[in-house]
Order: sequence, then structure tokens, then C-alpha cells
Amino acid sequence: MSFSPNLYKHELDQKAFDALSIFPKFAKLRESYIANVDEKAAKINFLSSAIRLSENQFPEIYNLLPPICEKLGIDVPELYYIKYKKMNAATGGSTSPYIFVTSELVEKIPVELIATVLAHECGHIACQHYLYHSMASQLIDGIDNSPLSRIPAIRKYLTPTLVRALLFWDRCSELSADRAAVLCDGTADKTIDVLLKLHGYENINRAEFLKQAMDLKAFVNDSKSNKLMEQMLTQDESHPRLATRAYESHGWANTEQFQRILDGTYTVEEKNRTENQPQEQEVVAAELVAESANPQQAADIDALNNALRKVNCELEKYTSKTDKGDYAFAVFSGIMAGAIDALFVGETIITDGDVALSHQQVNNFIQEYANARGFDRERLKDAIGDLEKAFKVAQDNVWKGAGIGVSAKNHHLADLAHHPTPLGLVSSVIVQFLRIGTFVNKDGEWHFALVETSAKDIVEILTPAVITGILNWLVFIATKKYEQDEVKEIPAALRKLAHLVASTPMIIELAKCADNWFGHLVSDMGGSKNTAGGGMGIPGVFISLLYEFASLPIMRNTGLPMFVNELYEKQKIDLRHEIPLYKAAGKQAIPVAFNEIYVRIGYFVSHLAAELAEHGSDVAKINWNNVVPFRNRTVDRMLAVASMTFTVADTADAAVHAAIESGGNWVLFSGRFVTRFNYVGAGRAAVAIVKEISNERKETQLIHEKMILSEAKAAVFLGQLQQFKEQLEEKVSQYFAEDIEAFMCGFDFMNQGIASSDSDLVIKGNVVIQRVLGREPQFANQKEFDDLMESDIPLVL
Repeated sequence: MSFSPNLYKHELDQKAFDALSIFPKFAKLRESYIANVDEKAAKINFLSSAIRLSENQFPEIYNLLPPICEKLGIDVPELYYIKYKKMNAATGGSTSPYIFVTSELVEKIPVELIATVLAHECGHIACQHYLYHSMASQLIDGIDNSPLSRIPAIRKYLTPTLVRALLFWDRCSELSADRAAVLCDGTADKTIDVLLKLHGYENINRAEFLKQAMDLKAFVNDSKSNKLMEQMLTQDESHPRLATRAYESHGWANTEQFQRILDGTYTVEEKNRTENQPQEQEVVAAELVAESANPQQAADIDALNNALRKVNCELEKYTSKTDKGDYAFAVFSGIMAGAIDALFVGETIITDGDVALSHQQVNNFIQEYANARGFDRERLKDAIGDLEKAFKVAQDNVWKGAGIGVSAKNHHLADLAHHPTPLGLVSSVIVQFLRIGTFVNKDGEWHFALVETSAKDIVEILTPAVITGILNWLVFIATKKYEQDEVKEIPAALRKLAHLVASTPMIIELAKCADNWFGHLVSDMGGSKNTAGGGMGIPGVFISLLYEFASLPIMRNTGLPMFVNELYEKQKIDLRHEIPLYKAAGKQAIPVAFNEIYVRIGYFVSHLAAELAEHGSDVAKINWNNVVPFRNRTVDRMLAVASMTFTVADTADAAVHAAIESGGNWVLFSGRFVTRFNYVGAGRAAVAIVKEISNERKETQLIHEKMILSEAKAAVFLGQLQQFKEQLEEKVSQYFAEDIEAFMCGFDFMNQGIASSDSDLVIKGNVVIQRVLGREPQFANQKEFDDLMESDIPLVL
């Protein structure tokens, strides 16, 4: 049983063979030249300088050849042994093929592996590869050094692209020949061992090398850019690289197709049916790799361009263009802010007088709020009592007797609905509409307590919700009917407005809930009516936020909930004690605000001046994205530098003053340092650093997206380029074929003339060839030739 080359030819090799069918007359001309020139010259050279192997000459080598030829279904070619210092083997000839092996190969390669070498060369013969090899070998040293370039009609088509295509086809033929060797051996192991030895590698672990080869394959196929890079590196080479041949041979030897060819169950007809099935596949050409064409490519390019445009716009926002001047200005601003802090802010101390003033201010606010809501009372106790009656909350006493770790002293802190924060408002809404109170005790444990609910409460809760649902349903029906009748869509903004109006009953209830929540908080700010002005008020914003953070599951076992509870319950730090902190923070915010404003104004002025200097008086050309000091990455970077500079300057100022005033006492040093340190500035610096990190992450993400989109765009573009290349080659091939046909016609005239001794036919053939070469012939028949010979005009060949 012999193996048909059509069964094991590599797919790329087959495509190359099909491509050559575009030039049938050129192939015929080249084959004729090989038979009449190349083969004769090679035979003379080998017979005169090499050793022809036979059963009596190197029989251990020659006897390997007939079984291989039988397997591949070819006649036994002549085999020559030549003296050469490099390991090599090659095949040649078209009508009378031959193989030669070098002395170095025979001496260095074991006999069993020489059989693999011979099988590889016989694979070339079976697949009729010498036509590829003959053209590629004459182009491997470049167009200008090729004998083909001396023929003008051929030279004008020998572009670098066509040359690389021929070399690519030559590389493809090696993969088919490797498959022939694998078939003859029944395994890819010997082929891989031979390849390693031919490349000079001895004692190599084949399995480890195969892992390396597969890593190469995975890396190359990881992206279109990697594939393109690999082809750029190999486009001028006549053979595939070592690892490529290894993984191609190994991979094919492990396919079902290989096993079925060995078993004789795989037919050419079955292979043709499989290949003719429509499927998405990669088109691999001499220079490009891209997905096969599809009618959506133009739309894909537009979509990719739009996506790239959006990414580039976003990337522009997140790319810092800070120069040395911007950095210097930011540092100067931070130093200026530090000087203001040192000279005008100084120490931040909260005295008992500040706390007492805060108590009085809260009491005054409670009475003013009560008066504004229609409760005209002179005594604080009466004002608080009226507010408590007017703004009752359902969960106020539900914690009593519930055993959830909440007491009278800390229930304002434990009940989240008593927090003056967004979470406090949400908890109040949950109480109002779901009748559930939310509590977190000092151990960080969450508890949900149902509040007493009557039928009247349920009606009051459901009525606005039901009305809102009905109204929104009616709006939905009306908009659908309008769109069906008028056959046009209602603007999205108008639709949203209609649903907003339909939701008015629910919005009103939410507003009432928020108003009741705030009114109740005011009633509790100064303690209850029984301890007016002196009892536990509601927690301040800072304590509330800290307690909410401490109530997170991940913080439960850190002791932070207990610590915050101690601050509120034992240290009695409620809203009235926090107000002096707000005032102190406001004082510390002065240099921070200066730093912020100064940097933004400085950026605006300097970059506006730069734009005006560039565009002159043409204001329309100003790029305001580079000027406006908001939503600007450069400004964010400058603010980060300015904030950190200010914090460093403030820390140095606080440390120096504390050291001077403490006299070396570390306890006094710590006390003086904390009173002079600017916490608002440190917080602003922390925010700036976090934002800078976020910006860097976003910029990195956008760069990654841009790379992906650019790679996708390149793949589509390469696909279009591949189509254009194929169309261009088809047109060139037509012109080329016409010239070759004219050459053949001229040679036919000359052969007929020689055979019939008709000189006019010989001259006619010459005229045809001369005109194809772009020359005007000097004579068109025997008479004109005789006249030319008798004249003084030189004969131009």
C-alpha cells in the first residue's frame, strides 16, 4: 500500500500548489528548462564529482531507499554521495529526480535516522516540489542576484511580495515532506530527532523540546500581532524554523487523519469533502494572517473606529501632561499653604468654653426650629416636648425588653434611624414603610425589630404605593397607545417626566418621612424633655459614620464598635461635642482651600496663556479641555503634589513647634504635635493619593482596551489587505500569463522553423519574443535579415 501525496500534503502547501496553477504555461516552460538544462547539468556534475550509491556502493544507505519509495508510490531515484563538510540532503530533477546526501550527514547521523532523511526527500519528489525549490533557490539571495531577473518580462513581476510568497511556498513544502517522513516511520519521534541533529543539537530531551515548541505555538497564536511578528522574522527564509517543524510534525502525528492514513481507511475523496465544507478559518499568506473575509468588515471597521475614538477621548482625560513648570507650581502652592497654616491657623484646641457654647447653640436651634414649626414656647423643655409629640417614630422604644444589648444611654447610637447620615435616612424609610427597626449593639451585632403596626398604619402605607402604581400603569398604557397611533416614539425625557409626575403620591410620602426623621432628630439633639439641655443627644456625623463603619461584618471583631460606643456613652461625645470639631476643621480647612483654589487658578491662567500664545487671537482654536481646571488629570496630579507638599510642610511645622515647646518631654511633644497638626490637610492629601491611584488604574485599563481594539482593527485591516493582495495578484497573473503565452508562441514558431528548415518561421518567433521583451525587432524575415547583414547597422541581440 502506498500513500497518496494528496492525503498528507500540508494545507498551506496545497494552497501554494493551487496558486501556481494560475501560471500553467510558465510552469510548463520552467519544467521544460529543468528537464533540458538543470537535470543534464546536475547529472554531469554528479557523475563526474560524486559517488552514485547502489546495492554494491554504500548498500547500507542505498537499501533504505526502495522501501521508502514503495510506501510513497514513486520510482526509485538516483542517489548520490558527495563530499561536503556540512550535514545536508536535497532532491532535484523533474522528469528524472535524484537525491544527494553529504558525507558529513552519513558520518554523523545514525543509519536508522538516515532513512528518515531519505523519506523526507522522497516526500518532496512525491509532492512534485522541485518546481518550488528551483524558483525559490534562484531568488533566495535577492531579486537583483537572481538569474530570473535577467529576463525583462519576468523581472518586472519579481516584486518583493512575490519573492516572499515563493519563499513562503518553499517553506510550506518542507512541512509536507516532514509529514511523508513521519508516515514512513509511523511516528514523529525520528523526524524530530533528525531535525535536532541537523541543527547541531546532541543529547536533547525530545519531550522537553516539544514542550518548548508548543510554548512557541501558543505564544505565536496568542495574538495577531505575535503571528505577524513571527512571519516578519521568517519571511526571507527557505525553511521553517526548528520548533515550528517539530510541533507541526508532532501535532499531525497525533491526529485521527494520520492514523487513518496508516490504516488505509482515509481516502482522497473524504479529504476533499471535508475541505470543501464551508467554515470559518484563518487565511495564511506570505506576509499576513487575518480572518477570512466577511461582508461585515466595513461595519466592523466603523465600529472599531468609534470605539477607539471613545477610548482615546477617555484616555486623553486620564493622561497626565504635567510638565516641570506644573510640578514646580504645585510644590510652591503647597509651601504657601503650609506657611498660611503655620502663621494664621496654628494650634487647634477645643476648650470647655467651646463645648458650652456649642450646647447653647444647639439649644437655641431647637427652640428656633420649634417656633418655625408653629410651637411658640419659651422653655427648651416645652419646645422639645412639642417636637417629640409632633415627630414620633415607631421604633423609638421597640428596643426596650427586646434583649438586643441596647440601653437608654446608647439607644440613639444603636438605632441607625437616629443617625444624621444617609444611612440614618434610609433606616427611617425602612421603619416607615416596612415597619422594621434596625439596631447595632456595642458588640457590632445587627438586630431587626418589628414595630407595632395597626390596620390604619397598613392602609396609610399601602395607599400612596397603590395609587403610584396605578398612575404609572396608566402612563405606560397611554404612552404605548400614543406610539402605536402616531407611529413615533415619545422622547425619553418626556416619558421619564410623565412617570415622575405619576409617582407624586409616593414622593410626597417619602418627603413626609424625611421631614419627620429630621424633626425627630432635632427633638433629640438636646436630650429628652426630662433632661432638656443635659441628657444624651443624638450622635454627631463623625461618630455616626464611624459607628456605621464599625458595624460592617469585617470590623465586628476588631473592638471598634465597643470603642465608638465608649466615646458616645462614656465620653458623652454627641452632636453638641462634635460641633466645636466642625469649627476647628473649618479653621484648618482655610489653608487647604487656599491650596486647592491657588492650584486650579494657576493652572487655568498658565495654560490659557499657552493656548493664546499658540493660537494668537483666534479664541475658537483654544482647546478648553487643556485649560479648564476641572475633570483634568493634570490638575489632579498637581493637587496631589500640592496636598502632599502641604502635609509635609505642616508636619514639619508641628514637629518643630512641639519640640521647642516640650523641651524634650515626649509626652508634652505628642500633646503639642496633635494640636498643631492639620488633619483636614492630611485627609485631603489621602483623598488626592487615592484619586491618583484610581486615575492610574483607569489609564492602564484604557491603554489595555486601546491595545485590544487596535489589534482587532489591525486584524480586520489585514483581512482587507489580504483581499486586495489576492485581487492584485490575480490581475498580475493574467498579464504574466499573457506574456508567457507569447513566449511559448514564439518558441513554437522557432521550433517549427528549425524542424522544417524555414528561416522565416525562426525569425517570426524571434519577432514575437522581442516584442514581448519590449523591443522593436530589426528584421521580420530572411530578406530583411540579409539586408541588415550587408548594411553598416550593428546587429542588436
